[in-house]
Amino acid sequence: MKSLSLVGVNFREKLGQVLIGFVALAACDLLQMFIPRLTGQAIDILSDPETPLRPLIATIGYILGLAVLVALLRYAWRHLIYGFSRHLEKDLRRRLHARFLALSLTWHQDNSSGDLMALATNDIESVRMAVGFGLVSFMDGLVMGLAAIIFMLAINPALSFYAFLPMPLIIVLTRYFGQAIYLKVLETHDVFGKMTETVREQLAGIKVIRAMGLESLSQLEVEKVSWAHSLKNVRLSLTMGLFFPLMTLLTNLALALTLYLGGRATMVWSITPGDFVAFITYLALLSWPMMALGLTIGLMQQGLAALDRLARVMRATEPSARPLVKTFADPLSLEIVFDKVNFSYKSRVGLVLDNLSLTLPQGTICAMTGPTGSGKSSLAALLPALYEPTGGRILLNGRPSMEWPLKNLRDLFGYVPQDGYIFTGTLGQNLALGKPGAKEEELIQAAETAGLKVDPMIFPEGLETLIGERGISLSGGQRQRLALARAILKDPVFLILDDTLSAVDAAVEEEILARLIPARKERETLIISHRVTTLKAASLILVLENGRLTDLGTSQELTNRSGYYQRITELASRHQGSKG
Repeated sequence: MKSLSLVGVNFREKLGQVLIGFVALAACDLLQMFIPRLTGQAIDILSDPETPLRPLIATIGYILGLAVLVALLRYAWRHLIYGFSRHLEKDLRRRLHARFLALSLTWHQDNSSGDLMALATNDIESVRMAVGFGLVSFMDGLVMGLAAIIFMLAINPALSFYAFLPMPLIIVLTRYFGQAIYLKVLETHDVFGKMTETVREQLAGIKVIRAMGLESLSQLEVEKVSWAHSLKNVRLSLTMGLFFPLMTLLTNLALALTLYLGGRATMVWSITPGDFVAFITYLALLSWPMMALGLTIGLMQQGLAALDRLARVMRATEPSARPLVKTFADPLSLEIVFDKVNFSYKSRVGLVLDNLSLTLPQGTICAMTGPTGSGKSSLAALLPALYEPTGGRILLNGRPSMEWPLKNLRDLFGYVPQDGYIFTGTLGQNLALGKPGAKEEELIQAAETAGLKVDPMIFPEGLETLIGERGISLSGGQRQRLALARAILKDPVFLILDDTLSAVDAAVEEEILARLIPARKERETLIISHRVTTLKAASLILVLENGRLTDLGTSQELTNRSGYYQRITELASRHQGSKG
């Protein structure tokens, strides 16, 4: 029930609209209750040949007037209540997306994309149905049910007793089936998330699947999870399919008993034909509240299950909290100090960064190298707080990084990983992510600095050229240069290049760095690379091994000292010599 607070803010915001909607719904239901009574009066008038036509015409006029008023009220409550449910759906989706963006990479690694997609679609839709149609069914059933009972008691209390006999059994069945439906809905939504993730993964890896001839295995994986989802849905349908017929059966048994006893009473005139017709009509109207009760239980349980899943995301705890407001001006340059920093991943044993202490001075271009798995990319990801240290602290101009508001902190950095993500859209749209609203000249200049020429032979429509999903129409080197151009356009205080140009040859990389380094004058840049030619462009080189800083200095100093840098320099010389 704590999950209901997720939608409580929406109800408080639109309380007036919701209340007017339910008042209109209640008025609509109550006015409908008078129509059977008036119909019964009309039948009694027709059954007496001596009654004049004027009362009959007046009764028909009342019925028509009520019908028009009911139609207007029905339009009003549908617009207000269903409109509110659509507003709630939109707001929940917006809040969920904002939460996805706020949660750390560690959290996202623990939760599959398919499950998150299911939350944003299937679960939010279930909440909308519960708030819209579910609440309407509940209110509709409550008002119509109580009104029908009152009118039936007013017509014939004895006959009403037999009509109400199934009520206790209906209450017991509702409680039992409600819990069963809730648990099965949770299982179904969980499997739906797994199925969505499986399909997403298969589509994302379509190149590998086709290249390696794994189509049959891919189909088998999708069929397996689809079958599991089908079984969960069948079990849910069986439970709900048993509940609704039982409700209908009990209601119809009451109707049959009433027809038998009421028919006999009408034959001996202990109840007039008009009253009997009205009574049967009210009993038929009462069958809808009985069915609405079952429908409401099903929708509410689905909605509550979906809210519980959404609440797990909305209330996911992060390892640390940051200030929410800007407390100081953003600097023009940064000195970054790692003070005994430890870092580890949940999925891996041991420390990736082990008691690391180093300084990245202001106004310099630093380079970092080291064996694969030494923690270079992890260090780079810690700077813009994509991850948080598990021990120690990071100081930015002497202030601990945890004291920086997250947005202010990330505004300082431009981070370009090796696999820079390319979004679906045009070349210009992807470039402009670095600086929304940038002029065309700025976009082209940033692209050319990154070695990506906007050539009509390559991009026929220029900046308006569509580059496909995830930049599928681009080569690996073009994707990397496009990601670099975005960061250049942003012109951050601190630029991080994490093996950014590994997909281009060394000569092209040297040309790009020759343009980039002068543009980064008096700004900090960290270049992570395995290429000696790239590392030589930096004024300070850091060597990271097994999560620890093992050496630092200029290229010349490190070449003269035995160690990792000397080894890769010798290997690069031998390779160059063999090519010559």
